[in-house]
Amino acid sequence: MLSTPMSDLLDMKIMLLLQSEKVMYISKILSCAVIITLLSIIFDKDKTSNFFVWASLTAFSTLQFSRQSKVNFNQIIGNVIGSVIGIVIWVFMTHVSAHLYYINLEYWFLILGIFVTTLLCIMLNHSEYCGIALSSFLIVTIYDVAHHTIEGALSRIFFCIIGCLIAYLVDFISRQIEQKWLFYKSQD
Repeated sequence: MLSTPMSDLLDMKIMLLLQSEKVMYISKILSCAVIITLLSIIFDKDKTSNFFVWASLTAFSTLQFSRQSKVNFNQIIGNVIGSVIGIVIWVFMTHVSAHLYYINLEYWFLILGIFVTTLLCIMLNHSEYCGIALSSFLIVTIYDVAHHTIEGALSRIFFCIIGCLIAYLVDFISRQIEQKWLFYKSQD
């Protein structure tokens, strides 16, 4: 096949587009969305477990825009820290609430949980976990207190781990494809 200046220019534009971080990031986000959607259709067709929400949020915030940055596992660690502290505070609140009826007592437990969650993240020298840990803590305590169950917290930890693993898999595969594509293009 003869190469023309127009076809060379088109090849170069396509190559630049495919090498674009923006295109790669959009591709990774959409790949995660499709995989999570398929898993949701298979395992949560009644939409009762919130798998799609927690796995998607984790996968999307785990993926990194920059090619230099790999998948961010802070999501899993932050979710686990916040959820575990949330469960502990929830257990304390349910036990104390059974003996004392004071409506604003829950707020003091929330402040205690916020303090313990922040302190633990700082003591582990990982302040980058703090935001997601605090979010998980509040979601666990507020949601699970209102619904009188800790099943949501436990399933949320599991769903977030799955979301993070999906993001890692998509990132790994996209890097492999990109490397192979660049290798084949360099052979031309």
